[in-house]
Amino acid sequence: MLYKFLFLICIGLICIVFYFLFFKNIIHKRIKTKLKTELRKEQERQQKLFAIDKANKDSERKDKIFMEKRKLKAINDPNFDLFYDEEKVLHKQRLEFKNKSKWKGKIHYRSNKGKIYFISKEGKKIYKKKD
Repeated sequence: MLYKFLFLICIGLICIVFYFLFFKNIIHKRIKTKLKTELRKEQERQQKLFAIDKANKDSERKDKIFMEKRKLKAINDPNFDLFYDEEKVLHKQRLEFKNKSKWKGKIHYRSNKGKIYFISKEGKKIYKKKD
């Protein structure tokens, strides 16, 4: 009975050694493939983020060029309609130097006393409060 018990223990130990020798490689390969897949996905994600960043920088550069072109047109022509909030300062500069500026579809004027007004549909001067 003792021999049978020892024999079973030896066979169990041999099976455990056999398991670790052969199945360890299979488990290791699975882990390795999983890590490679995760690494590939992370690289793809990084490439996509890089592409998005590049597109954002290009867009910002194009926006700056667009706004500079608008500014150059607006400086020379007080009837050029300004409507972006970033152009509010330019609108005030045009009023100061040219006494006339178009803002969001309305032409504003600056009187000799420095007051700002626009002309209503009825032809009356409507003075604005200072911002």
